[in-house]
Amino acid sequence: MMLRSLLQRRLSLPVIVVTAVLVVVALLKLTPGVDHDAQNTVARTVEFIEARTLPYKSRALGYGTVTPTTVLEANTEVAGKVIFVHPQLKQGATLPQGTLVVSIDRTHYDLALAQASADLASHRASLEELAVEQGNTEVSLQISQRRLGLGEQELQRIKRLAQQGSVSQSDADREEQSLLNLRQEVQNLNSQLALFPTRRQVIEAQIARARAQVEEQQRNLARTDIALPFTARIGAVHVEAGEFVASGTALFRAADISQVEIKAQMPLLHARALVLGLAPGAAAEVRGTPPDILEHLQLDVTVRLVGAPQSAVWEGRAVRIGEALDADSRTIAIVVAVDNSYEKIVPGQRPPLLEGMYTEVELQAPAQPRQVIPRRAIHAGRVYIARADDTLEIRPIAVAFLQGELAVVEAGVEDGERVIVTDLVPAVAGVKLNPRHRPATEREIDLLAAGGGVFK
Repeated sequence: MMLRSLLQRRLSLPVIVVTAVLVVVALLKLTPGVDHDAQNTVARTVEFIEARTLPYKSRALGYGTVTPTTVLEANTEVAGKVIFVHPQLKQGATLPQGTLVVSIDRTHYDLALAQASADLASHRASLEELAVEQGNTEVSLQISQRRLGLGEQELQRIKRLAQQGSVSQSDADREEQSLLNLRQEVQNLNSQLALFPTRRQVIEAQIARARAQVEEQQRNLARTDIALPFTARIGAVHVEAGEFVASGTALFRAADISQVEIKAQMPLLHARALVLGLAPGAAAEVRGTPPDILEHLQLDVTVRLVGAPQSAVWEGRAVRIGEALDADSRTIAIVVAVDNSYEKIVPGQRPPLLEGMYTEVELQAPAQPRQVIPRRAIHAGRVYIARADDTLEIRPIAVAFLQGELAVVEAGVEDGERVIVTDLVPAVAGVKLNPRHRPATEREIDLLAAGGGVFK
């Protein structure tokens, strides 16, 4: 019995397998096949924009803090007692140009100036005395020379008489001695006249030294009064009335309010885009010193106060380029200047630009005709094009540069072609499309290309 049961189970197993196979085959034959042609005719809805060449402004964003262009660190230049401090010389106050803010006792410097002036007058009098003396000496020399001439004639006459025996030899000797004395007198006068130029040079040097001392004392006297050279916002103050200050003592800090600077740090790629955004071929002409480069770029500068209302905006100008890349952030600095921010105050909306404020700086190059498409329309260096027969074409393109949400196309797309801005997953070339125009996206592109909108 057991043998029979075992044989029956072994015989039934192949039958079961064969029966299962036959059932599967039958089901496959009864199942309808997939209609691939019908699948391919199902159009995929996509959105597109028309590729266009637009006036495009390259842009770059940087961030930096406000610093005054000119800062006065006022120190004393003379020593003395402080006799006056302006009552408004306080931190945070604003004082106009020319305001006298600190005075030092000038008594000592008045006396020093009077002494120097007296010395100068004395030396000038000596020079005038020398001129009179020289004139007198010249007259004396003329007289002595005349007397010498007469003495020589008289000596010759007496010598002839002595030879004739009319006068004694002693008379002739006395006349010759007198002539020698006249010659000595003329010689002395000539020597005196020869020394006058040297004596004049000495006195003139003394006058120059006395004049320098007078000027120095006048400068010291002027240094006792300290006035603001520009309209200034006062910083730290270190002086009080009544205290004695030595030369070089720090008094106060004042910042010129007529202009501030912002050292805007930005990625090198952003700064590079300003040059690449020029007209084709013009970028190669940008060379020379940094000031020459900035002048060639003709950048428009907009400064915004971070965290402030949208109305807190100022126009600026690029004045210089940083000396090197920042070692930590690997960014380059472009320094911009803003003039007279105090004259553009709107209470509650636009404050003055104060030292330490954190700002956003946007630089824009002049508009140039460039073909731009949305950055999101590029997929690994390719774009999706809706052909005239509403099928998909996947086409590689050359991108000049990317900036914000836009891509500047160098080659690969013609104006008027329909660029798909919808993601297609999967993207299969030749698939049927149901294209829908997206004018809102085109308006957004127009705004961004013209330098408007939010630049990211």
